[in-house]
Amino acid sequence: MQQAPQHKNAPESIEREQQPLDQQKTHLLNTDQAETTSEKENKARTSEDQDVKRKSIEEEKTHLLDKSPLLERPQVYWYKRRTSIIAICCALVAITALVTLPLWQTLLQGSAPKPPTTTQAHATPTAQPTPIPFDPNVGAVLPNHRVVAFYAVPGAEVTGPAYVPSTSMLNDLKKQGAEYERLDPAHPVQLGIDLVVSVPDSYPGPDNTYSHHVDIETMKAYLAFCARYNLLLFLDLNIGQAPVMQEVNSFLPYLEKYPFVHLAIDPEWMFPRHDGIPGTNLSNVRASDLNPIIDAVAALPARYHIPRKMLIIHQYRGDGDGLSNPYNAGQAEIADKRNIHSSPNVDVVFHVDSVGGFPGDKEAKRSQYAEWVGQDIQNYHNFRYGGFKIFYKIEAKTGIMTPKEVLSLNPAPLIITYGN
Repeated sequence: MQQAPQHKNAPESIEREQQPLDQQKTHLLNTDQAETTSEKENKARTSEDQDVKRKSIEEEKTHLLDKSPLLERPQVYWYKRRTSIIAICCALVAITALVTLPLWQTLLQGSAPKPPTTTQAHATPTAQPTPIPFDPNVGAVLPNHRVVAFYAVPGAEVTGPAYVPSTSMLNDLKKQGAEYERLDPAHPVQLGIDLVVSVPDSYPGPDNTYSHHVDIETMKAYLAFCARYNLLLFLDLNIGQAPVMQEVNSFLPYLEKYPFVHLAIDPEWMFPRHDGIPGTNLSNVRASDLNPIIDAVAALPARYHIPRKMLIIHQYRGDGDGLSNPYNAGQAEIADKRNIHSSPNVDVVFHVDSVGGFPGDKEAKRSQYAEWVGQDIQNYHNFRYGGFKIFYKIEAKTGIMTPKEVLSLNPAPLIITYGN
């Protein structure tokens, strides 16, 4: 039997017939996948909506619980309540213990057996050295020494031999001091210079004070000279109408710094109430003018731990105690000497400054010293030492008092100064 011949293009025909079937399958698969994806998305949205609702409900419940303690969860509520009860119980126990503690201590001490008494040896404490208090007497010049000093306004020869710090002046000073020490070896002589550093003027000057200070270079020269030759230096204030303590405070630093520096004040040239001109009018000062100076110098030893200082108060005329008008400058230089302050921390020396050079001057000066120093020490008890001044050139006319005559005064002066 003859087989039917096969067409050589049969595979191609089959492929053409099969292509529409494949396309149809693909379309159905895509449709199924699309439906499946849509269902999944719908389910996801539903799940998310449920989560949002659940969270909203939880937040609302939490909000309600926070707002009202009555809506707390039972376990939280009972936990807080139990904690509060425990805290209250602890507080009650502590209070009870504090209240009853003294009672329990008393009961326990009464019932406890007492230990046997034994004698214990105590170590003897080591003795500590007692600190030595500061003593302003240590190193003080007075009363164990006598001072012999030359006086001057710097550069003014007419005022005194110390107008220039020179070796020739120093040699003369040594000779003069040696005479006093020979006569009274119980009081070794300390040499010094009484230097006017606040100089009185007959004109007001730029500060309207009728006085001026020596220049700083002059001060340095005298300080160096005294330090080199172991001399005392008295800064002498003749302040005119300048404020008293302003002048004093200008020079106190020298007393604080240099052990050999001391102070002098001359009421003859003081016009604290601006009621006179130096060299023209007589002055009249009061204790209230001088006491601040005394107090300021007396404060130095304790403040700076330095030996007691000397304060010379020159007296040229009598004082007003016993006068009907003690403030009359024509009758008294110091109105109320009885009111002068006394202090163990400053050696106040009233220094008789009267000038001789006339017949009978020695007797006059002896009488003045006896009254202004001897009697006033006994009457007022506010100073202990006297000073005396001699003028080489002025008193040479009638004969200068010798050291022996000076020491015969009662009490013997512990400061003697020499001017010209």
